[in-house]
Amino acid sequence: MDYYNYSGGAEGSDTLFELEGEKYGVKTKAYSFYGHNTKSKNRWNLTNEQLEEGLRYVEVANKTLNRNITSISTYVKKLLCRNWYQVKNADCIYAIGEFKSDGTVDGGTGWAVQMAIDNNKPVYFFDQKKNTWYEYRQAFGNLQTDRFSEPGGFYEVSTPPLTENFAGVGTRNLNENGKRAIIELYRVNFNEP
Repeated sequence: MDYYNYSGGAEGSDTLFELEGEKYGVKTKAYSFYGHNTKSKNRWNLTNEQLEEGLRYVEVANKTLNRNITSISTYVKKLLCRNWYQVKNADCIYAIGEFKSDGTVDGGTGWAVQMAIDNNKPVYFFDQKKNTWYEYRQAFGNLQTDRFSEPGGFYEVSTPPLTENFAGVGTRNLNENGKRAIIELYRVNFNEP
């Protein structure tokens, strides 16, 4: 069975998902664009047309996240558009970060998570502060009332099962809890002691 990780090639979580995955034969495609600085050796540059497609999904996600995308720089918008390709090509999203006080996921990770939810993709989120994995479950199918916090959406779970085509996304500010979560995700799913 071949495993594929769809990454954003960023420092922190993306890099650790890629490097740890290599130990188990996981192939990574790190989505990028011209002008994006990534150290991934698996870089895959998106075209302007592909980034435009991504922007449509960023705008849909913003309806739930209610963040001010008009003030975001062009570069950051491209980063968010790149996230769409991680979500689009994955069967499941595994995200590392922290919940915000409003129950949404913080930072760029929150955009990827919301795009996954908007497109009915399974999502597992590891909150570094709480040191816990959560699984997103839609309540009543209404994305406007579903939130990222218990009981509206995320429910605590043990280390989740890894799918063959997944997106490993997350914060650049990876702490020790987040590092252990990624390492354990691979170890458990590849039956390492």
